Formats: sequence, C-alpha cells, structure tokens
Amino acid sequence: MDIAKRVVAAYLALTAVVVAANLILTPVYHNGDPDYPVWAIVNYFMAAGAVIALAAACMRRRSARAESGGLDYLRAAFSWYGAIALAMLFFWEWFWQMNPDSETGDAVTSHIVYFPIVDALYVAVTLSLGCYLWRYRREIDGPQTRT
Repeated sequence: MDIAKRVVAAYLALTAVVVAANLILTPVYHNGDPDYPVWAIVNYFMAAGAVIALAAACMRRRSARAESGGLDYLRAAFSWYGAIALAMLFFWEWFWQMNPDSETGDAVTSHIVYFPIVDALYVAVTLSLGCYLWRYRREIDGPQTRT
C-alpha cells in the first residue's frame, strides 16, 4: 500500500510541476495559433490527476475526524473542497474545449483567460496532495506519522 501511495504521490507532484512549467513557458514557445498541441496532451494527464486528487482528498478527509484536531481537519477540508472545485472547473472547461463548435469568437478568448486559473488551481491542489501522500504513510489504519 505504501508503494502505491508513493506512486500516486509522485504522479500528482510530477503532473503539477509539468503543468506549472508549461503554464509559465507557453508564451515563450507558442507561435500564436489558436491550437495548443502541448496542452492537448497535458490535459489528458491533468484529467487523470484531477480524478486521483479527488479520491486522495476524500481519503484524507475521511481520515481526519472533526473531533480529532482542528488544524488537521481544516487542511483536509480545504483539500477536499479544492479537489471538488478543481474537478468541476477542469472537466467543464475541457469538455467545452473538446467540442469543435465551441471554438468560435469570444469562446476562444474565454478559454485563454479561464484555463490558466484552472491550471493554477490544479498545481496548488495536486502538489499539496502529492506532498501529503508522500509524507504520511498511514491515514486510515492509525494515527498519522511522518517519515
């Protein structure tokens, strides 16, 4: 179980770093076309990461009981609701973008403005959950211990 958790944590952290680097470097390498071929590939990894983040945040929230401690419960709640917001916003925008009829006029401009917000939220949620899963070994079986 620890190996699987480490693999999931590494996947979340790695995709967060790739999304952050690509978000920062897109204006450097992009030639101005309305198509973003690198993002078309990265979005599939982000979709898997959003689903994994939702599951990891659910496990984290279930392990943090309301009566166990205020700060741990608050962190778990922020992860959970952040993952919900990430999944809703990402999949709404991604499915909208995959529709060929949606890429006209103002919709193209809204994608350019809206997707960086989703990317920043993705980096914050998945990197924090990836670091959490990497550090904590047991979350359901017993008290959390740092390694």
